[in-house]
Amino acid sequence: MSVLVRTEGRETGPPPAGLSTASGVAAVTVLTSLPVFLPGAANGLICAELGWSPVRMGAVLAVYWLASLSGAFVSRRAALPPAVERTLSIALFATCSGLFAAAATPAAGLWISSAAGGYAYGYTQPHTNALLMRRCAPRLRAFAFGLKQAAVPTATLLASVAMPMLAGPVGWRLVFAGTAVLCGVGGGLLVRQGHLGERHPTPGRVAPLRMEPFLLALTGAGFFGAMVGNGLGGFLVLALTTRGVSLSAAGAVATAGAALNIAVRLAMGWLVGRVPGVAWTALTVLFLTGAAGTALLTRPGLGALTVGALLAYGGGWGWAGLLHYAIGLPYPGQEQRATAYSQMGVSLGAATGPLVCGLLFQVAPEAAWWALTAAGSAAAACVLTARRRPEADASPTRNRRRDSPRPA
Repeated sequence: MSVLVRTEGRETGPPPAGLSTASGVAAVTVLTSLPVFLPGAANGLICAELGWSPVRMGAVLAVYWLASLSGAFVSRRAALPPAVERTLSIALFATCSGLFAAAATPAAGLWISSAAGGYAYGYTQPHTNALLMRRCAPRLRAFAFGLKQAAVPTATLLASVAMPMLAGPVGWRLVFAGTAVLCGVGGGLLVRQGHLGERHPTPGRVAPLRMEPFLLALTGAGFFGAMVGNGLGGFLVLALTTRGVSLSAAGAVATAGAALNIAVRLAMGWLVGRVPGVAWTALTVLFLTGAAGTALLTRPGLGALTVGALLAYGGGWGWAGLLHYAIGLPYPGQEQRATAYSQMGVSLGAATGPLVCGLLFQVAPEAAWWALTAAGSAAAACVLTARRRPEADASPTRNRRRDSPRPA
């Protein structure tokens, strides 16, 4: 994979890897996110075998996102290494070790797996964001971010499909062990690629990236948006079944929503790659669409619930790639540090959303959906705050690229 080098505003050297880089990054994202989605898919089996309550399993999943938050927090001060592949390989080896621990000694290993996998995910996300910015052609960047973030719902679908199919014949522990092997193989391939591939020079001393209003606003958008997405993923099926919808129908709605979510992330990346100026409008519309969807989930009737679920999944969780793209693009050379802030917001929201929904669901299911509606509206307000920031107010570090989405 070649590195994109800029000289006096012009791109030199061979064309960047583009989609091949994005595909590799997406694969790493899938593998490092499985330590949270596999236990979620095997929740009932694990609780039955270990005698755990749903509350304890919920705590295990929360550990993943809190560890992801800490990984992104550390990553915001780190410089991009000469060979990013080596950093990603270490992350995959850590994920591999955690999954093996969960399979061998689940009572303690599930906690270890969540902590190791979450930290690896949070730390490497800003690294992979910078990699996409530097190795993908400008027209491909937004789509590359959509492809990378589409890996997250893809991991959810893979875990949800693999666990029922494989856990019965071989047991959930062997599913974890098999996934660990995949992570180990991926880490080994990246070690070789980092050894043979091109390296970009280590930058000199770079001033820390301060939390300016633009970063704060989009970090808030990530926080509120992740509350919606992860609260929806954790409680949609339960909410539908308590309304009288059959488990199979509820599962079909959730699966359709996840598939739509993948399509929206890819489609938004493709659209913004061709019409960069639409990025801010697209982000705002996605968050508001998600808010409309969660509001519809308070209405009775299978039709309203189905439409609400699809809108909530498509809009309320379809923004992730576009958000990281928008926050990293105005910071050439510091994309990793900029997107570390958005990842911190996403990780904190991912831990907060299911907790808030769980508490409110016990009071009234409608209260949980109204809370997520408020969160989606707040995310849209954060995007409007970021896009209205005057260009003249930009700090010296924000030398915008010409293809950057500009505030309205």
